[in-house]
Amino acid sequence: MPGYQVRLGLGLHIGYAIEGAIGSYYKIDASYLSSHVRMAERLEGSTKHYGVPLLISETLHRKFTRKTKGYCRTVDYCVMQGNPKPVRLFTIDINSDKIPLEEE
Repeated sequence: MPGYQVRLGLGLHIGYAIEGAIGSYYKIDASYLSSHVRMAERLEGSTKHYGVPLLISETLHRKFTRKTKGYCRTVDYCVMQGNPKPVRLFTIDINSDKIPLEEE
């Protein structure tokens, strides 16, 4: 398909998660539950709204080195669903046209 592009949205947050098995006797899948997992899911879902491929929570941003923080740009300061405290959102701008692709 000419002009077709794949777009990914990633939400990054830091925190704990509880792993649990969900399924039946014949099929079992791992699932991860916690408010931190839900925050990462909400960040991923918000990438389309903000028009960025990556959203990083303020909690994770605080763990970055000074050099890594220099690559980040503030996107918004908002209240996310399920979290009463406002959260600052960051992204890292990447020009995908400048990344060399391997020839097949």
